[in-house]
Amino acid sequence: MVVRQRQQKRSSVPLPATFDSAVDAEGHGEQIPTGRTPDGKAFSVPKTRDMMQSLFNPLTPKTTFDLVTLLALSTHMLVALALPLAAKRKILLASFAFWRLCYNGGLGWILNWQSSRHGLVALFKRRGWLDPTRGGRVYVWLRGELEAKMGPDYMFEDVPIEFNVWLLYRQLVDLILLNDFAAYFFLCSCYIGSANDAEPWHSPLRIAGGIILLAFNLWVKVDAHRVVRDYAWYWGDFFFLVEQTLTFDGVFEMAPHPMYSIGYAGYYGGSLITGSYTVFYVSLAAHMLQFLFLSFVENPHIEKTYERPPLAVQVIKKSRTRRLSLSLPDASDESVKDDSTPCSQSSIREKHTSTWHPDLIVFKNFDLFRASDILIVLLLVYSVGVPLCFMWMTGYTQIVLRYAVVQCIGWILFRTLALGLLLKKQSTSQIITRWYIKHGGNGEEAFSSWRAVYNTAMIMTYASFGLVALAAYHWGNVDYGSIVLFHTLGILLIGFHVWSSRSVYDSLGDFGWFYGDFFARNSSMLSLAPADIKLYYTGIYRYLNNPEKVIGQAAFYGLALISRSQAVFALALLLQVCTFLFDTYVEAPHMQKTYGDQVRRDSGIVRTVKNAVNKGIGQPLFADSALDVEPGSGLLPNGISESSAVADLLANTTRPVRDILLDTKDLISITTARIAEKAVPSELANVDYPAFYSLKLVAGQASETHAANDKRNVYYLGESIKVIWQAPLGHSRRDWIGAYPVTANFSNQITTVGSKGCYVYTHPDDNLLAEMVVGDSIFASRVQKKVSVKVKSGGNGARKGGVGAIQVLQGESLFSSAALPFKVGTYEMRLHHGGTHAVLAQSRPFEITSCDTKDVMEAFGNDIVVSPQSPTNMDLEDPEFMSQALLVVINKTFAVTDSHVVVSSEDHRGGGRDSVSDHGDVVVETDVVEPLESIHDAIAADNVLEENQSKRLGYAIREYFGVEFAADVLVHAAKHGATVYDVGKRIVEARKALSVYSSSNIEA
Repeated sequence: MVVRQRQQKRSSVPLPATFDSAVDAEGHGEQIPTGRTPDGKAFSVPKTRDMMQSLFNPLTPKTTFDLVTLLALSTHMLVALALPLAAKRKILLASFAFWRLCYNGGLGWILNWQSSRHGLVALFKRRGWLDPTRGGRVYVWLRGELEAKMGPDYMFEDVPIEFNVWLLYRQLVDLILLNDFAAYFFLCSCYIGSANDAEPWHSPLRIAGGIILLAFNLWVKVDAHRVVRDYAWYWGDFFFLVEQTLTFDGVFEMAPHPMYSIGYAGYYGGSLITGSYTVFYVSLAAHMLQFLFLSFVENPHIEKTYERPPLAVQVIKKSRTRRLSLSLPDASDESVKDDSTPCSQSSIREKHTSTWHPDLIVFKNFDLFRASDILIVLLLVYSVGVPLCFMWMTGYTQIVLRYAVVQCIGWILFRTLALGLLLKKQSTSQIITRWYIKHGGNGEEAFSSWRAVYNTAMIMTYASFGLVALAAYHWGNVDYGSIVLFHTLGILLIGFHVWSSRSVYDSLGDFGWFYGDFFARNSSMLSLAPADIKLYYTGIYRYLNNPEKVIGQAAFYGLALISRSQAVFALALLLQVCTFLFDTYVEAPHMQKTYGDQVRRDSGIVRTVKNAVNKGIGQPLFADSALDVEPGSGLLPNGISESSAVADLLANTTRPVRDILLDTKDLISITTARIAEKAVPSELANVDYPAFYSLKLVAGQASETHAANDKRNVYYLGESIKVIWQAPLGHSRRDWIGAYPVTANFSNQITTVGSKGCYVYTHPDDNLLAEMVVGDSIFASRVQKKVSVKVKSGGNGARKGGVGAIQVLQGESLFSSAALPFKVGTYEMRLHHGGTHAVLAQSRPFEITSCDTKDVMEAFGNDIVVSPQSPTNMDLEDPEFMSQALLVVINKTFAVTDSHVVVSSEDHRGGGRDSVSDHGDVVVETDVVEPLESIHDAIAADNVLEENQSKRLGYAIREYFGVEFAADVLVHAAKHGATVYDVGKRIVEARKALSVYSSSNIEA
């Protein structure tokens, strides 16, 4: 059965654990885990039964879900036994594709929905399927199914709905995963004996290798289940958390995400046993789908649950904690003042240029106008481009091949031996640093020069290998199947190399990637140095002590397979040997001298193998040489992001297809809009009193600065927009307001483009609020009052009846943070009916604009508390003033909506004529929380700025300050702890540099 795992960043951390056993890992007796739902409700977690036992044990009662699963499994067996070979191969292949897509696509979509919006649980709440008062027969049936699957400690009423929904989700998982496995198993059985082995000894060798891989796969799954058990096996933390401690040892120390990586070794074992190219490529495709599932479903949920919560969660938690501290009786004003007063300017650490202008990492961060980058391009043209042109124009392949081999050997020796010797001298006598100091430089310049030289050597090593592979590429009369196989394996090795290199870089950062500890022993010596220089065995280093030495040459062996060249293989072997020498005589002695006892002897893989051997033979053949190193200590941030490079690689591959799909989608949208312009939406046919729906915008701060006779609604970029709406009392609770550019929709009766997240529900009820998560901006609405409005007989507002008076609701909605359009332009608001795109009302057009830099403080002055340290003059060349203005802009850019229900139908009844709570309503209170308090706060929480956040901030800086920063520059600056003051000072410097050449200063 194909299963999954939950990889955590530490080897022993308080995290969700399993609960299918009442005995803890050491067998110390009964242990009843405590679960906690997203709203904080605690409960005792009942024990769950083993799936194999409950499904295949004939003595165990079977539920409807079990019978459906067994029936589907029997169908696969019937197809494999009864149909002709060709027919069953096609049917089983289609069946495996179906169940695999159900797994990665269907289960992935459900889990992503549950993770982002509590979607599955909210669906059951809306439908009332697990509610005895609303569920009816469905409730009785589902309750019987669950109670039949659980033990005597399970009481349906005593556990929260999240646990019961998870139990039902388990049944769906069992159905899909078991049939996925069965389809693959019977598909492999159809191809046994189809291999055409060139030699008689190939067959037993191939089968033996396949059996070994299958046995290894079985051990991986058994050992992984020993660690995570049923809870993580069935994605329990998407529904609720369990308070318990787990130790991630065994297979979790061998590879990152073992249930997605080495846990699929059985696929390739089956391919070897069958000897079928069809089975191999089907297995490879299924494995790639699993990596996509990991990258787009698992990893985002793991990161926000255990690693780094979303920005909204961090900001709201901080705001609520601060408000709570201010409300305490013993909270003095002095303590609050001390907390929020910015530190003095003298305490700010000066940011080096490398903090703002990231180094070239291979070809990442390439700058067309940086001299060193241009020289590298020229070097590549002369050393690789010219020989290739010469070879293709003259046909002198052997001459170019000899030249390429000699050049490649030279770069290998220079990168490993020559630079290794230089690093050795740097470690013992600081030869590079001393040289620069002697000639008027400093340590920063020495390290900067070293980074450029090392990166050049790395690029030229890759390029020279590529030249050798192109010159030696020749396959002759080899069969097509072998060509495709070797190219596939080569591409996989290259992809594996890219992933491992990215994982190493993500773990080490710029400082570790360029051997920064050879140049600095503490953080005060270099700007790129981390605050605490010590070893961290997390990330990819949790499994390998030196990945570069072990798997750092995978791409070169992949080139050898693709080119079918012994020369490329020999060069790859030479680089492997030289890398081993570099590690043995340069890096290892320096590590031992610098870090001492922090250096561990055995890697995670070696330690796991030793423990497995000791356990297998029943005696300690190998001593446990693992040093007592703190699992979370060192240079590596976490073990969650190891597969981000895989996601990036796959995303880059699919980008052209995505662009075509987006263009097609735009064309379809335009065509649909033109057709819809001439039609009245059918959704509005039964709407009562359509004329009593209306929208009105509340004037913003920018509107106050315009002339009195200017009736336009104008808002500053990042300013919240308040909308007053009106709707009849019986309106749909799924009515919503969207913000769109005025030119986006062709029709006034139906909206034909997406809102891109810029929407708010007008009057959400309990069903909608079931999906509310922390930081949501789409529920920022509430009813203000209920009034009676007279309706004239036969009036336009009375589509049905229409005589007398009707009750209408008037309320307000707030567009802020993610729901706010964040681009200068002209927009309109549209009120839509019942979750559709049928338009009930439109607002007047409004404008989003920016203001001059000198007016930023005044424009948002109502929202600012100016500290005594703030400058009183508006000097645009003063970094302090610019930083204060930037602080306002950043707070508006990253503002978070804090919406929460304060009154529900169970909590409040009654009210007068203007009250709506007597109708079983809910009341949503909304606050807009700004993340930063001082100009000396870092611009990003945890020094991490997401790409979309950096683009948003870069756009705001360009509009308000006239300076354009690339998104990756802000990401890099945030990574190195840049504060608001640092960015403000940078803006002042940029404005000075550009002011001389601005159009206003150039004389005619």
